[in-house]
Amino acid sequence: MPATARGQTNLPVGERLVLWEFAYEIAKKHMASAGAISAISLSLCTYLTSARPLRDILAAGAVAATTSAVYTIVFLLPLNNDLIATRKANELKPMGPKEQERVLEKLDQWRALHRVRIVIGVVPWLASVTALLASEPIIKL
Repeated sequence: MPATARGQTNLPVGERLVLWEFAYEIAKKHMASAGAISAISLSLCTYLTSARPLRDILAAGAVAATTSAVYTIVFLLPLNNDLIATRKANELKPMGPKEQERVLEKLDQWRALHRVRIVIGVVPWLASVTALLASEPIIKL
């Protein structure tokens, strides 16, 4: 999220944190449901597909979708909770320089961890696209 990154904005650190939390609260509902639907649908497609190569691709997509959820719970959720707690603790008083630096480091850490999750999330997408391209046309002209 460029609006929270160092050198990308002139926003005060507290406002960056508020902006991050706003985006997080919106995205967490979508990402959780999309990940679950992706894992379930790719698992079902794996079960129903008889062609071995395509089945392996779909299985890899299902595993990656599940891995993304586990990765999020293990690595990102504690960091998300820490950032939210920090924002709430500093609602009424301005952050000191040490606290601001800590928040910027946490936001940098969040971005690094999120990049890994994005790469993991590409695998289910590629598996789905491969399955669509390998099947009969959906619409015949």
